[in-house]
Formats: sequence, C-alpha cells, structure tokens
Amino acid sequence: MPDSQKPTRKIIGFSLAPSLAAEVKSEAARRGMSLRKLFEEIWELYKKSKKS
Repeated sequence: MPDSQKPTRKIIGFSLAPSLAAEVKSEAARRGMSLRKLFEEIWELYKKSKKS
C-alpha cells in the first residue's frame, strides 16, 4: 500500500460491563462528543497524571 493510502487510525476493541458502558456513553453524549474523543481526552489526562 502506498504511503498516501496507509490508514491513519487503528481500530482497537475492548468490552466493558454494561453499566460502565452506559455511563461512558452518557458522559460522551452529555459533552456532545464521540466515544473516541472522550477516550483521547481521558488518555491525555492519564498521561499527564503519570508524569507527576
């Protein structure tokens, strides 16, 4: 595959307990954001917390 056609994203998958999945989806909806964006925000906060 030429460099210009290489995917810029990689799909990862994981499962959550139904109650936690509902909480996460509700939080994303409350903020008007996708689950992907919410995860990105959470991951950035996690990385910052590990530097301390």
